Amino acid sequence: MSDQPALLTEAEQRRFWLLAALPLSLALLAYAGQILSATLASRAPVALIAMIPTDPFLILTVNEMPAWAFFTVGFIRLTLPDPLLWKIGTEFGPAAKTYLDTELGRKSRITRFVSALDRWFPRVGPFFVFALPNYPVCLLAGITKMRFVPFALLNAAGTATRLYVIWRLGKVFAGPVERVLEFVTRYQLPFTVIMIGIVVMQMRSKKNGED
Repeated sequence: MSDQPALLTEAEQRRFWLLAALPLSLALLAYAGQILSATLASRAPVALIAMIPTDPFLILTVNEMPAWAFFTVGFIRLTLPDPLLWKIGTEFGPAAKTYLDTELGRKSRITRFVSALDRWFPRVGPFFVFALPNYPVCLLAGITKMRFVPFALLNAAGTATRLYVIWRLGKVFAGPVERVLEFVTRYQLPFTVIMIGIVVMQMRSKKNGED
């Protein structure tokens, strides 16, 4: 994270990192959740999805908590960084792409995807904000000056729809999901070791992308 956004004054750089602090912290928290997932999945499922609300872990824990907790925690955690990412894109424009270079590396597939998507994002942006409101998409929504109200509504609707689909899938396939959870819980130690290895590889990949 030594690189600074290009063409920004010192004051603008401080503003940039102030806005980026929460999204970056949540990204780091997701690594911790991934490592602890075998332990948290059955013992503290709400904490797990608060740390790493990816589809596999959402499905794995959907039957381990009340519906209100699943939807409330899942929705808040998934949407929490998005307005800040939109704000970064809005305030800093193309310079906000430096955030992706810093966070993911210039050789990252996601970074390359953002570069390819940038040209025609104004036409397909609303679809991606609804269907895939991740870090790059939210940044691009700001960079392309999508208005906040449509962005927020599409983001919220897409996130709620995603959670509902996952919740329904978890209920329909409750038996297989429960068996997977039992397996993960039974073999917590080797599963945790595997997760540590995956996180290390992810971080090495990110570092190689930055080089």
